[in-house]
Amino acid sequence: MLLEKYRHMSLPQARYAEFVLDRDKCNGCGRCVKACPIQLLELYGKKSRPNQRYDHFRCITCQNCAASCPQNAITIKGDYRVDKGFWKNAHLFRGPKTMPNPLGRNGQSTYADQEPELTETEKVIYQRRSVRLYKKKKVPRDMIERVIEAGRFAPSAGNNQPWKFIAIDNRDVISALNEKCKASLYKVSALTLPKPWINKKTPGDKEAKLALWQEAVLPLLTKIKTGDTEPRARGGINAASSDPNYDIYFGAPAVILLLADKRGIGSVELDTGIAGQNMVLAAHSLGLGTCWVSLSKAIGFDKALKKKLGIEEPFKIISSLSIGYPQGQVDNPVAREQPRIHWVDSL
Repeated sequence: MLLEKYRHMSLPQARYAEFVLDRDKCNGCGRCVKACPIQLLELYGKKSRPNQRYDHFRCITCQNCAASCPQNAITIKGDYRVDKGFWKNAHLFRGPKTMPNPLGRNGQSTYADQEPELTETEKVIYQRRSVRLYKKKKVPRDMIERVIEAGRFAPSAGNNQPWKFIAIDNRDVISALNEKCKASLYKVSALTLPKPWINKKTPGDKEAKLALWQEAVLPLLTKIKTGDTEPRARGGINAASSDPNYDIYFGAPAVILLLADKRGIGSVELDTGIAGQNMVLAAHSLGLGTCWVSLSKAIGFDKALKKKLGIEEPFKIISSLSIGYPQGQVDNPVAREQPRIHWVDSL
């Protein structure tokens, strides 16, 4: 049983979603290529297609490509499922992803049918998407402060308010921060992925294997840092760190680092995340786009960089937000996994 539990822990045998392109609709604008966080798409003959980037770096079904496509030429079919081993998840879902159905209607009712009856807050929640396509236009500081103010009034355990925010709106500083984060992330890929996969200039052998020492170390790392060593997460880290042209902030004109006082009451990570979500929704209401960029946590590996940024004890970096004006239409409702709800009427 123990062997079965940890089988395929490093690179599980998974079923991935499929990128389907309507070639008649596609105009080759390349927005889907830029919007894919895992770099799974490329332009070929003025049309988009999967770039076959190694077997284990496949679609995470974020559907940003579909949401960003102005021609509605993209469909994502299927879902990420693992049938056995440590990462087994197929038994946790009931059916495929579905579109928003806030009013719980059956039959042929669509989100568009229900939208007129929803509150403005509900509409923002269902339509807001992570933005990875930004204009170069600078965001006024008073607007960034307005977004942060929304975070300040988030609820927190014991009203502890453990957060601290570092705002950066200088593109040179953001670019330097990007490069330093990628240098740290590259070390993570070197530790957790087959060598042929960690350099974009190398085509990469799809059958490449982990070294024996990696096979020995990864189970321990997975226990300690489960979320960061999940196979799709490692693919995302590698996509960023192995490409010299990749910008983890997607060219955004501003970045907000979210920090938390480690001594705070309860879960400071959760509280800071709630503050960040307040900020995301406020930004959206102001016509701004945002994207959560947790790759910024790599700052924590660089003591000199932390000092320059003013990250001092007792604060630690939790995540970050890229922020700017969206380049074209991105907001669109997309399908999500069906909710796991267990009603309890008595004990």
